[in-house]
Amino acid sequence: MKFNIFLPVVLVMGVLTSCNQTDGKKNQQQNTETDNTLSGKWVRIGHSGPVSFDFKENGIIEGDFGNDLTIDIRSEYEMKGDTVVFRDEAGEMCPDAGVYVIDQNRYYLAFNLVEDNCNGRIKTTMGYWTRPKHEALLKKLQEKIQETNDAEHYLNRARIYLALGDSEQARHDLDAYIDQDTTNPRAYINRAATAFPFDMKGVVKDCNKAIALDPQQKNAYFLRGLALYELGEKEIACEDFEQAIKLGFSILRIAEQQKCAEFWEK
Repeated sequence: MKFNIFLPVVLVMGVLTSCNQTDGKKNQQQNTETDNTLSGKWVRIGHSGPVSFDFKENGIIEGDFGNDLTIDIRSEYEMKGDTVVFRDEAGEMCPDAGVYVIDQNRYYLAFNLVEDNCNGRIKTTMGYWTRPKHEALLKKLQEKIQETNDAEHYLNRARIYLALGDSEQARHDLDAYIDQDTTNPRAYINRAATAFPFDMKGVVKDCNKAIALDPQQKNAYFLRGLALYELGEKEIACEDFEQAIKLGFSILRIAEQQKCAEFWEK
C-alpha cells in the first residue's frame, strides 16, 4: 500500500475504535447483529474525503481513495480469528505487516491497532466503516428503534454515522445508548471523539468515565491527552500519551515526541 505521511491529529477519528472489550451488557448477553463476513466493500468518509476498501475472497484488498471506482492501492490480507494481517508487496512503503483486531457486524467495521509501524496504513484503516448501501441500513435501524427502542440499535446507527463523518447525529445516538447502558467504555470513547475539538472538557469527562470502567482502554488515554494538552495541562497530557504507549499505542512515541520531549526526558 502507498500512503501519505501521518499526522497525529488524524488519529482523533481513529480512536473511535477500540476492540478491547465487548460492547456493554446487552451485547455480552447476545449480539443479534453478528456478521463475520469481512469480504466485500466497506466505505467511510475520512478527513480527506471518501475511501473504500474491497476485501476479495482471494486474500486481496483493494483501496479506492475518493470512492470513484478506481484502484489506488492493492495489498494482501489474512484473517486469523478476529485478527487481520495486512502485507504489502516487497518494495512498497509498508515493508512490514500490520496487525489489527476487527470489530464487525452487519452495520459497521472497525480496526483496532495491535502492531503496525506504517503511519500511512494506520491513518487509512482507523475509523469506522460501513457498507455502501448505508441508506438501507439506516432505514432498517430506524424501524428497529421505533419498534423496540433497544440500545444496541442506537449504537449501531451511531457507528454508521461515524463512518459517514456525521458526528452530530452520531452523538445524539450515543447519548440515547448511554442513557440505557452506562457500562460500555467504548461508547464513552466514541462520544468523546465526537466532541473534539469543540468541547475539550467534555472529551476529558467521557474519557474519565471510559478509563474508570476499563483502565486498559488506550484510546481513552490518547484522546484525554489531546484534550488536556489543548486545555494547557501539557505535562498531565503527556502522562496520558505515555500510558497509551504502554498499552500498545506505540506509534504515539513518534507522533507526540515534539509535544512531550521536555516531559518525557525528565
